[in-house]
Amino acid sequence: MKSRAATASLFALLAACASAPPAPSTPPPTPSDSAPPPEPTLAPPVPSAPVVPTPAANTADAAVAEPPAPKLIPICDAKCDKLVSKCSKSSVESCRLNCGKYDPPPTGCAAQVQAALECARDAKDLTCANVAPESCAAKFREIAACSSGTSTQTAAAATGIPDGWEVYTDAQNGFHVPLPKGGSNKSDTEHAVTAPDGTTYTVTVMQLPKEKPSEKSLLHFMMKVQGRCSDKLKLDGFIEKPGQTSIHYKSHCPDKTDWDGMIYIGAKNLILLSVQAPTGKIGVTEPFFYDFEFTGS
Repeated sequence: MKSRAATASLFALLAACASAPPAPSTPPPTPSDSAPPPEPTLAPPVPSAPVVPTPAANTADAAVAEPPAPKLIPICDAKCDKLVSKCSKSSVESCRLNCGKYDPPPTGCAAQVQAALECARDAKDLTCANVAPESCAAKFREIAACSSGTSTQTAAAATGIPDGWEVYTDAQNGFHVPLPKGGSNKSDTEHAVTAPDGTTYTVTVMQLPKEKPSEKSLLHFMMKVQGRCSDKLKLDGFIEKPGQTSIHYKSHCPDKTDWDGMIYIGAKNLILLSVQAPTGKIGVTEPFFYDFEFTGS
C-alpha cells in the first residue's frame, strides 16, 4: 500500500512540473542601459573607370583638321575624256599625266582645285593644248594663290603676268597682250622682244584670211608663213566663239629651233603670236598665248 501511494505522489509531482508556466526570461537591456551599437560596416566604394577624352573633345585639333579631300582625279579624267574625239592621242595622254599633279592637292586648297577642274571639265573652250581653258583661268589662278597663302581678294586682282613682264597695247589694231619688258617695233605691223633666257616673242598683225577659218585653212596659212619650218607643223585646240577664232600651233625647224604660238582672228585682222628659241629651250608662254585679248577698238 505504501509503495502504491509513493508512486501516486511521484506522478502528481511530475504533472505539476509539466503544467507550470515557464519562468520569465531576462528582458533585453534597453538602449540606455547598454553601449551604443557599433557603426554599420560599409562596403568599400568601387573605383570608377578613368574618364578618357574622345578625339572630338579636343576642339583645337578638330578646328585644324581638314575634311577628307574629294576625289579629284576622276574630275580631271572626265575633262581629258572630252579630248579623245577631237585631239591627238599624245594630247590626251599629256592631259591624263597632268592630272597627277592634283593628287594630292596643295594643303588646304582642295576646294579651289575641285572648282578649277570642274570648270575645265565643263568648259566649251577646252583646247587640245595642255593649258587651262581661257574661261577658267581665274579659277586656276586661285589654286596658285591658295597654295602660296595669297588672299582671295589678291588673287582676284592678280593679272597673272610674271615678274619682268608688262602689257603691250596696240590701240590702232585693237588688242593687248602680256610680253617681257623691253620690246621694240620692227615695223608698223610687228612687235618683238627677246627675254633674258633667249626666247624671242613676236606679235605680227596680218590681214584677215580669205577663207573661213578652219583647221585645214589655217594649216595651209601657216605652211606659207613658215616655209621649211612647217615640215613638222602641228595645230591643235581650234576654238570658235562670237567675234573670235583661235588655234595653237607648234613646229620644229631644220636650223634646230622650235616655234610655238597662237593664231587669233578677230573682226578686223589676224594676230600671229610666235615664240622662238633653240630646241627644248622655249621659256614662259602661257601669259603670252592665253591672256591675249581683242579690245574692240
